[in-house]
Amino acid sequence: MVKVKEIMKKHVVTIDPDVTMSTVAKILTNNRIGSAVIVEKEKPIGMVTTNDIVTLIANNKDPKKIKAGKFWKERKRPFITVSPDENVLGVAKKMIKSGLKRFPIVKDGKLKGIISTKEILLVSPELIEVLSEKLKAKVDAVARPDQTISGLCEICDSYSDDLRNTDGRWVCPECSEMTEE
Repeated sequence: MVKVKEIMKKHVVTIDPDVTMSTVAKILTNNRIGSAVIVEKEKPIGMVTTNDIVTLIANNKDPKKIKAGKFWKERKRPFITVSPDENVLGVAKKMIKSGLKRFPIVKDGKLKGIISTKEILLVSPELIEVLSEKLKAKVDAVARPDQTISGLCEICDSYSDDLRNTDGRWVCPECSEMTEE
């Protein structure tokens, strides 16, 4: 199995806890990245994402007045890290369970890298199919036959808000009509 250290990005953008969220937004934009790890005395203590900044603004908070470290502490969200020696499948499962898209890689208290869903899918495209099947099984378990769901049609791959379970497959109205003919 592939280990995290084999695919992680070793260059990680870090920020000081005293940097304002406005500055964090500029750092993320300038580096074209989705997150920065908050580091205090060479120890990673949290992470700020573009989604955090959007949430902050949506809640009418001024990003020029809020410091990254304070924001992180107030979120009271667990800081999940992984080891470079963990296997990629295990990390993918942690991402699904936590709903997070990226994890800092930490060994002996020091930041070693970062891994995101992008790196995982680049080396393990078969995970897309595995995860898709897992999601489909979950949906099948809770969806009644007369119920509709949103998603991709299993025949034409088009998105629809009106998928129906037809012969064990979730299909859009157009494909459902074609299969009845």
